[in-house]
Amino acid sequence: MKHALIGVIAGALFASTALATEIETKSLEELYAEAVAEGGELVIRAGGDKDDQADYYLDMFKERFPEINVTHSVDLSFYHASRYDNAREDDSKADVPDIIQFQTLHDYDYYAERGLLERYKPKNWEKVYPDYKDPHGRWIGLFGVAFTNVFNSDLINEDDAPRDALDYLDPALKGKVILTYPHTDDAVLYQFWNLKEKYGWEYLEQLVATEPTWVRGTSMPYVAIDNGWYGASFTTSWAFVPFEGSDTRLVLPEEDYFLSWFQTAAIPTDAKHKSAAKLYLNWMLSEEFQGKWLQFPVRMDVESPDGYKSHRHYNTSPADFHRFMLKRDQVERFRLQIEQLVGPAEGPAPLELDYSVKP
Repeated sequence: MKHALIGVIAGALFASTALATEIETKSLEELYAEAVAEGGELVIRAGGDKDDQADYYLDMFKERFPEINVTHSVDLSFYHASRYDNAREDDSKADVPDIIQFQTLHDYDYYAERGLLERYKPKNWEKVYPDYKDPHGRWIGLFGVAFTNVFNSDLINEDDAPRDALDYLDPALKGKVILTYPHTDDAVLYQFWNLKEKYGWEYLEQLVATEPTWVRGTSMPYVAIDNGWYGASFTTSWAFVPFEGSDTRLVLPEEDYFLSWFQTAAIPTDAKHKSAAKLYLNWMLSEEFQGKWLQFPVRMDVESPDGYKSHRHYNTSPADFHRFMLKRDQVERFRLQIEQLVGPAEGPAPLELDYSVKP
């Protein structure tokens, strides 16, 4: 009986090993050839709130692989997720994209549990931080994003730039601060959750009382700051290395916690162009791209730009943001509390904003 039991266990382990997803070994050139032979089409749905947000890396991808016809759209992740859900319901699956790339990290858990994501481990998979990839290969982080202090150095001296939460209560910043409505974006809502946890509800009341300019979407704050319309925000992002000719700077907090996460991608099981999708994931994880990313790389062996260290050296945790996103009851309850404090979101939706006009 003992030997029989050992045999069953050994057999199960062997079967499990046999079914394990192997890491890709093909070169980018080999994957490119396969994608071209497949038809040379790639459809990407990328989470974001400004239609050009994916251009930085997709332009590089298109230049590197000119025979791939990339069709992409940027929209809020929860809209893209619902469109994917609807596309799956259609018998033809004609509108199922090849890559879903969302900020709504809880969606990947939902899809993975239902067998809706392809099991695939791109090359360099083992070099990605363990918390930011599914062990079965169903989803993987591509690049790090940090929301923290962004300011215009022509309007605010660097020594006076706000870094921690209490700095934003300074009367000298009156009329210079622009913030995203937290109840319209889960990432910003997470920032306000952490402010509440550290400083209490009273701090949030004091911040709202300073009468910052509120906008929908996280892109308008960095556009408004870069145009010199406003001086500072913490509900937006910017490159670690300042762009040439720009007065906009990003600075990390001195004491406070800040938000970071890894924008995550997956291949739907019903995707039409899986070879092209695999090429995309492999290129995004290549040193060729990771070394050019504007903030935290997702690979452990690639350094952040401009002397920044990895996210692990700072007061931030992408894994904690993922945990927050999974707690939907807590998220939705806090969202309604914040809306009562700040007021209903006003103005056009992020993708309908006129970014040439000061909000």
